[in-house]
Amino acid sequence: MSSSDPLVHRQLEEQMVRHVERLLSDDRLRIDTADGRRPVQAFTLRVDRADHAVELKRLMSEMNVPDRELQAKMPVGLKLDVSLTRKRLFFFKKTVGNLRVVCVSPARALLAGETPKPMATGELHKVLSALPQTSPGAPTTVLVVSTSGFTLEAHEVAERRTDRTVVLAEPNEAGGWTVTGPAETKALTDLFDPEVEEEKRSRVLEQIEEGKMHLSGTGIATDKLAAQTRLPVQFVEGELKAYAKANPGLVARRLDGRVVLFREGSGPPMLAAGGSSMPLIDRVKSLFAGKGEVEKKIAFLSERRTALSQQRERSYEEMTGLEQQEAQLKRQFGEATGTITKKRVTSQMLQLRKDLERRQQLLSVLNQQVDVVSTHLHNLELVQQGQTANLPDAEEMTADAVKAEEMLAELEAGSELAASIGQTGGIAGLNAEEQALYEELERETNPSKSAAGPATASKTAPKQDQPARPQTISPASQRRGEAEPG
Repeated sequence: MSSSDPLVHRQLEEQMVRHVERLLSDDRLRIDTADGRRPVQAFTLRVDRADHAVELKRLMSEMNVPDRELQAKMPVGLKLDVSLTRKRLFFFKKTVGNLRVVCVSPARALLAGETPKPMATGELHKVLSALPQTSPGAPTTVLVVSTSGFTLEAHEVAERRTDRTVVLAEPNEAGGWTVTGPAETKALTDLFDPEVEEEKRSRVLEQIEEGKMHLSGTGIATDKLAAQTRLPVQFVEGELKAYAKANPGLVARRLDGRVVLFREGSGPPMLAAGGSSMPLIDRVKSLFAGKGEVEKKIAFLSERRTALSQQRERSYEEMTGLEQQEAQLKRQFGEATGTITKKRVTSQMLQLRKDLERRQQLLSVLNQQVDVVSTHLHNLELVQQGQTANLPDAEEMTADAVKAEEMLAELEAGSELAASIGQTGGIAGLNAEEQALYEELERETNPSKSAAGPATASKTAPKQDQPARPQTISPASQRRGEAEPG
């Protein structure tokens, strides 16, 4: 959490403490006790809530920041101590377990107006060592809340021992919470997440609204949406399916092992029985034979376009990674001082460029596939909506569908076609339209280079100060130019 607003950190502390207080009456909250892992409702609870308001006031005096309004906004380091007791010999009480919540905020950085840094491992160990001692034989579950986050190394402190279990909670950049704990206490870790399900659903819907432009192309995949929202993949999949069900024309379908939300054509939703749930082989046969409805063809081609676009996007991501590796190898070659190191880097660079060339060949194939499918899908949508007058008849459309599928099969042939493309297209792999756009972008982004062309041309042009050479006219041309007598 990189916010430098003290009020944000104060609200985060209060949100977490209120959430844990509500959990104390929830039967799902189970922690380690002397009797094993038991629900907290099975014992008598003693709850003590405290803070570090006095230490905050002392720190403000030390830093010479006497601001009452700022003090009212500052986080106070809330603490919650919960002791689980049970009766012994009818009169005495014995503590069998403890639950402690400790909120830590970067007060000094907030008072100085600096950007707060995440809590490091050393500071986290100091917080844990400052906790008061507990009764022997009474395990303690500690929830450490850092409103500025934790470093990557600090997450390793989350562990479960016989006497203590440590769970870490921090706000994330997506607007939710990230709770880290031991693998064997996953149910408890998930329970400590203070964000309610409705808030998580709202974050998913916001990301879908922002990515609506991709619904008619690559679609919205669950893995990327889960990374953006910091939510479990299963939860995101359920929300995508619910969103597709609530919005006619959209479909959430599993493609290449992940659920993708995309638009099933731009026309009205399919009403025919067995539309979206029709088996793939039947849809292909209907498309080949020309016997299926236009809606079925649109559904099939929409799914095919989305799958190809997803594959193309992953190829672009792989090429980006390879380009970064190439830049790193170039730096290593420039910094190397020995010949052996330079030879090794050169060998790695050569293999890397071959991989880049293969990826470019694959992208050329995918671009052609997407273009063929998108063109045929567009024609079918025009037929469906009746927006064109000069369309082929049913037989020609069936022939076009067969040709399109044959072309796709040829393009998917594999390495032979890719090798032929590599031999003809080279490593650049740009067609005429892409080459024209590339040159246009070069002129726009590098005006100095485009200006060099006219300057060079002006050097070869004839100077204006030189007299023009008189034109020699032949007698035959002079006679042709004379007017004939009427």
